[in-house]
Amino acid sequence: MPDLVDRVRALLPLLRANAARCTAERRVPRENLEALRETGIFHVALPRHLGGLECDVRTKLAALTELARGCGSTAWVSAIYLDSAFLLTKFPDEVQEEVFADRRAFHCTTLATPGRAVAVDGGYAVSGRWPFSSGCLDASYMLHPAVVDGELMHFVLPAGDLTVEDDWYVSGLEGTGSNTVTGQDVFVPHRHAIRSARLLDQEHRSERNANSPFFRHPPLTYLLTSAVAAFLGMAEAAYELYLERLPHRGPIAYTGHAHHRDAATTHHQVAETRLKIDSARLLADQAATLLDERVAAGAPCPPADKARVWGQAAYAARLCTEAVEALRLNSGASGIATRFPLHRIARDVQALATHAVMIPTTGIEHYGRALCGVEPSTPLLL
Repeated sequence: MPDLVDRVRALLPLLRANAARCTAERRVPRENLEALRETGIFHVALPRHLGGLECDVRTKLAALTELARGCGSTAWVSAIYLDSAFLLTKFPDEVQEEVFADRRAFHCTTLATPGRAVAVDGGYAVSGRWPFSSGCLDASYMLHPAVVDGELMHFVLPAGDLTVEDDWYVSGLEGTGSNTVTGQDVFVPHRHAIRSARLLDQEHRSERNANSPFFRHPPLTYLLTSAVAAFLGMAEAAYELYLERLPHRGPIAYTGHAHHRDAATTHHQVAETRLKIDSARLLADQAATLLDERVAAGAPCPPADKARVWGQAAYAARLCTEAVEALRLNSGASGIATRFPLHRIARDVQALATHAVMIPTTGIEHYGRALCGVEPSTPLLL
């Protein structure tokens, strides 16, 4: 679906113009969300019978990468919205019809930091504090975990029954509005609850989606290919900004070089940065292609393949983080000037690099265990 990627790319001027505002307001501007709605990107993971696209992972990766070239925070929140929609398709048809009744609504989710729930007549009473709820300010439903009698479950919670704490004061990705969400004894009917292990397996509970290969994607790896796109796009944006400014930079202080562009050190740094970004793109594309091929063949994704995708996404994130930091350092004092977009991008990349699922050492370790024939150390890979 190259037209989707083209439509997103066409919004780059708008996203870049609003990027500073997004950071200052600590949420994605409504103008961004409305424009992105028209591209169809929020329908990437929706079933076709609900007006969705069910597009392949490579297209999703490319579209989100283009989005991140414009604004890292907007890209991350958009990824959360479309990935949350994918997770909600794991629920029975009647639940999907309910939560997707408004095709323009957004939904968000968290996988960690569970609350608690107790069984009550007709469902559950759910309470908890769910930090890092990216995109919560514009969500209609939120999918959050809670423990019931020692078992981890996920619950579809109406946003109106929850409270958003204004606590997202951070040094990067401020625009994601990843505040803490709280709830106390929120009633959730049985149909809006699912065991977390079932949420993350490769099975589905929808009769209407049963014949669609798209819904065979393992949720964890599907989410990973969205997360890595934000790194790729921000790294590309940083590289473009650096090269735009390079011809106008004068002498390298305390050296004999009259222009930065003529120095061998600059040549090496630019080339190495480009190679790191290209390598990250290749790794991410390999991961996306693997998932698309598995789904097309109707074959389940074994633990080793899941670990491979996690390792590739994590290493791609590391390469992008290193590339952006090299560009920032090679920009001199301008690299820490808040008026330059490169400063914001560097902070956003550093912030995303701390995300639990994208910390490179975690994904690389899981992939290494698989390569060595050792069983996974996390149920997420089973």
